[in-house]
Amino acid sequence: MLLITIDIVLDRLLIRDVIKAVLSSIFFHRLFGSVRPLSPPREVLDITYPTVDDSALDSLIDEKLTHLTAVLDTSSQNAANQPYSGATQRHRKAQIAVNFFEKKTRKAWFSKSEEEVCWEEWTINILSITPRNETEKVRVAKSAESQLQTIIMKIIDIVNDNRDHIPPIATTEANPFPYQISIPSETEYTWGSVFKKILVE
Repeated sequence: MLLITIDIVLDRLLIRDVIKAVLSSIFFHRLFGSVRPLSPPREVLDITYPTVDDSALDSLIDEKLTHLTAVLDTSSQNAANQPYSGATQRHRKAQIAVNFFEKKTRKAWFSKSEEEVCWEEWTINILSITPRNETEKVRVAKSAESQLQTIIMKIIDIVNDNRDHIPPIATTEANPFPYQISIPSETEYTWGSVFKKILVE
């Protein structure tokens, strides 16, 4: 399995658009079915990025980004109730991961079962910051533009240089490899809410 890690530091207000560009770029290069690029292409921070013309995938990405920003906002609200710390107030961490799977048939004595085995994982570590003033906001935006450009080029280099781990396509399905977008902190938040609700009741 190939593991790829991407680190990025962003203004909280830019997270949704920039991470969407990163995710869209990954999927553009990792969907092996009949892929049509979106026309006209999308743009963020004056950078044009590749996007698959797939409304279901687009909706899934938007849904996960809504969860991601909700997790960041929830951690901000929790931090606001703690004693002040400059670092605590201005920095939040979050993570989003994309996994690609191969369907494998496992044979037993009298039965067959299908399992999904991960062959590639992209982990995006996000440090969300809140600029203190307009000067810092401009500086952080320029940094975000530079980081995004570097990341898109890194994605292209990775997919071009790493091919041996890709499983053979053994299906005629439009998308031969199932995928998953997950937010580790989303699960922690959900279970925390459930336990809190149980204790209150």
